Amino acid sequence: MIKESKRINTFSIAVGGLLTAMSIILTRFFGIYVLGNSVRLSFGNIPILLSGALLGPIVGGLTGAIADVGGMLITGGASGPYFPGFTLSSFLVGFIPGLVFYRTKSDYKLWKIAVSVAIVTLLISFGLNTLWLSILLKKGFWLLLPARVISSLIMAPIEVVILYLLLSRIRFRV
Repeated sequence: MIKESKRINTFSIAVGGLLTAMSIILTRFFGIYVLGNSVRLSFGNIPILLSGALLGPIVGGLTGAIADVGGMLITGGASGPYFPGFTLSSFLVGFIPGLVFYRTKSDYKLWKIAVSVAIVTLLISFGLNTLWLSILLKKGFWLLLPARVISSLIMAPIEVVILYLLLSRIRFRV
């Protein structure tokens, strides 16, 4: 049963929309590609993770999926063709922290944030996104994985710190 505070309302749609726009801007316009198209360094996951933690798994997942599709439509596929696997991955980036923080109110402890980012990094970045890239680029999964591990080991601690700083200062909970 969905608690009253977890229902999708006008406020959560508005905040989700703002976080979607932030994710598109951070990913598509401020992302840096290294090693061709196989590794992108960006802060675009932070608004999606934030959406899941603040607004719950459904709105968090929708924020990620809409950010992926919207970003592709805005840039016209400048970073490569549209692939629905990345939309699924983006949905899960918002959905997973929503599950981790689902029953807690304003309980944004560092270890919970680290667990959310670790799950997203292991399952999505190392697993699914590397699989999608191996399909798109027609390169082996294990060939692409080392570069993605290095980039994720750089980005994951940064994401944890930024999310902790943001969540410790936010005073609302939907």
